[in-house]
Amino acid sequence: MNYTSEKELLDDFRKGKEQACAHVYNRYFNRICLYASSFVDESKEAEDIAEEGFIRLWQGKRSFDSLSHLKAALYQATRHAGLNQQTARLRRLNRVDSYVAQQEQDQKSHLHEIVFAEAMAELHEAIQKLPPKAREIIELSYLEGNSNQEVADLLQISIQTVKNQKLRALSLLREHLKRDSFHYLLSLIVLFGKI
Repeated sequence: MNYTSEKELLDDFRKGKEQACAHVYNRYFNRICLYASSFVDESKEAEDIAEEGFIRLWQGKRSFDSLSHLKAALYQATRHAGLNQQTARLRRLNRVDSYVAQQEQDQKSHLHEIVFAEAMAELHEAIQKLPPKAREIIELSYLEGNSNQEVADLLQISIQTVKNQKLRALSLLREHLKRDSFHYLLSLIVLFGKI
């Protein structure tokens, strides 16, 4: 049905007649899509927002004083739909960003754990190749975290013997270990005390 009278269109729209809704839809859809495109980047999304605006208008109060009043309500309904779309999109992007950041952190942590396990395995193998007294001093010092004095007391030897054995053991370890593993051992030394 073609409406020639604004009053007739508004009365039919208020009464919920589908031909009145179709007339308003056909008359304003393109300009509402254009307005909706200010909220999103893609034309398909803009069309979805425009359609949501029409649905909101149709489901809301349908009594309008004039066609200008109806258009203003349609723009307002479309604005709300567009803002909701933007908010949902931002939430989605934040969730994706958060997920990606967490995955990157987990990946780094996972790689760190692999490097740590490999370095420790190599270190333990090299320690097992040390002479018995040097091995015992290295294990008590660096793996168990005892001070030089504590190792000397446990083994009932002088503190100077502990230091000499540590220097000898480190020299032997340097020969057996890859450079990175030896540096890892040195970081343990820094953490647990001096030679």
